Parts: sequence; structure tokens; C-alpha cells
Amino acid sequence: MSKIKLSTKKYASVVFWGLGTLFLLIAFEFLFWYVFKTITISWFVVGVIGALDLIISLLVAHQRYIQLLSLQIIVQFQNLNPQHVQQLSQIQVHNPWLQQVIKQLLLVTKTMQTAIEQQQQSELTKDNLITNVSHDLRTPLTSIIGFLGLIEQNPQTPINDIQKYVHIAFQKAQQLQSLVNDLFEYMRASTASIQLNYSKFDMIQMLEQLAAEFELQAQQAQIQLIVDSPQKSVIMRADTEKLGRVLNNLITNALQYGKGAKHLWLCAREQGDQVFIQVANDGEPIAKASLEHLFERFYRGDQSRSPVHEGTGLGLAIAQSLIQVHGGKISAQSDTKMTVFNIILPKKFAPNEGE
Repeated sequence: MSKIKLSTKKYASVVFWGLGTLFLLIAFEFLFWYVFKTITISWFVVGVIGALDLIISLLVAHQRYIQLLSLQIIVQFQNLNPQHVQQLSQIQVHNPWLQQVIKQLLLVTKTMQTAIEQQQQSELTKDNLITNVSHDLRTPLTSIIGFLGLIEQNPQTPINDIQKYVHIAFQKAQQLQSLVNDLFEYMRASTASIQLNYSKFDMIQMLEQLAAEFELQAQQAQIQLIVDSPQKSVIMRADTEKLGRVLNNLITNALQYGKGAKHLWLCAREQGDQVFIQVANDGEPIAKASLEHLFERFYRGDQSRSPVHEGTGLGLAIAQSLIQVHGGKISAQSDTKMTVFNIILPKKFAPNEGE
């Protein structure tokens, strides 16, 4: 813990201001007495005037001391280096008022530092977004142009080859459309402009409906889809369309990337004012390195790089944004026994809406 102290030269300045003020007051009083020497002044009055002179001089000296100390404090706060800001929190001064000023300056400085870091992170995020979008858009677009170019440049191409080229170009165009749609939805979900249409519904019924929709896909993947919940119904409020998108994405991911899975569980339960939802499978675990980045934009783990399941890398990022907009949290955990996506939502969360 460091204390701010004045240098010898500055202390001399404080003394100079105090003594200078005292000298000027005494000189003014002698001049006044010389001009009006006919006025009789008692020793009591002289003592009172002398005491006032001393008090005024001390006040001037103290004011100068506070001024110099304040300037020295301001100099300390000119550097916004994070390490320096941490050191500033240890600054101590004897004056309680100045100590309070330091606390306020430290608060402002930390706020400014946070704003600067957020701006830098925003710039970095924007650059990464542009880089990733450019790369992901260029890949399918290059294929589309390439195969259509083969048809354009070779009019005599056999009809079978043309059909093959068109089919591949169509698939790449669909991939491109999927990326654009996901990117648009992610940008909407990441801003405060997204509108949520709240309605009252039963989460267990939603899970059962999703299980029915994915039954055929699960059978083809030889996975048993199970709705497992300790409660018969879980009534809550949320945007069912956007929440359905989140669960749809998690189930699709589990079916596509849960290699070796035999079971896929959907579970929901309520506890107090919260609803806990789980999408779990018993497939191969997600690598720890991938687990830490699952919800990042454009991130694809090793399993999802398979050409059979080529995704945009935005699905889980969109899911996280939609859950956060609902005021909830989403996380993932994985080990050799099970991979689980956990969602926590407020049971009756709705802005400006009562019970």
C-alpha cells in the first residue's frame, strides 16, 4: 500500500504560501494602523487579530497543500495501463476527503479501462467475424462457380456430368444459404433488438413433440430417443419458437456428432423459480479443448469437420444468444459416460410482466 507524499520542494511551497500570507496580513494591518493611528486598539483586539492572521495563514497553507496533493493524484491517474490501475487501488492519503476523491477517480478510471478493453475486444471480434464469414462464404461459392463454369465452358459436356455438376452446385448453394440464414439469425440474437413473444406452455409437452419430430432421424442413426423427466408437466413462460430452435439445434447436434451413441435423453424439471433442461447422449466424449470453445462463433470441433456433417459453426452460438436473451444460461459437460448440454431458464421470466 503506497502513500502519496509531497516532495521537499513542494512542502517548501506550502510553507512559503502560509508565511507569505501571514506577512501580507501583518503588513496590511501595520499600514492600516499607520494611516489610522489615532484609533486606539486594545491588546485583546491585537491578540484576536493576530490569531485570525495565523488561522488564515494556516488555511491558505492547507489549501495549497491540498492543491499540490490533488495535482499529484491526478498525475497518478493519467496512465490507464491495467497493471497501473491495479496499483492505484493501493494509494492512500492522510486527508479523508482526498481519499474519497481517489476512490471516485479509481471508479471512473476502471470504467474507462473496461470501456477501452470492450472496444478493443469489439474490434477484434468484428475482424474475426469478417475473416470467418469471408472464408465460410468463399468456400461454397468457389465450388458453385467452379462447377457452373465447367458447364459454361464446355457446352458438349455429357448430360450425366452436367446433372452431377448441377447437383453439387445446388448442394453448395444450400450450404451457402444455410450460412447466410444462420449468420443473420445470430446477429439478430446477439442484439437487444430481438423481440421475444412470450407464451405459457408445458416444457414436457414441447420435449415430447420434438422427440416425435426426430423419431425417424433417431431410428436411422440407431439411437433411442427418450423423454425422461421426474415431473409430469413443467409450466413456464418463454418464446416457444426461439426456444424450440435452441432444442432443435441441440438434438440435431447430438444425432449428427454423438458418434457411437445408443441413447439420447431429453429431460426437464422445475425447481423453485427455475427450469432445468438437459439434452444428453452416451456417445463419444467431446475433447476438453473443444468443450471450452463450443459456443464460440464459427467454431467446429474435430467431429464436426466431417464432410458428411458440414455445419456453419453458428448453431451453438445462436443457441447461447437465444438462451441469454431469455435471461438463462447454457453450458456443456462431457466425459466417457455422457455428454450433457444444460440449460437453466427463469420459469416465469418476462420483461415488465407480473405473475
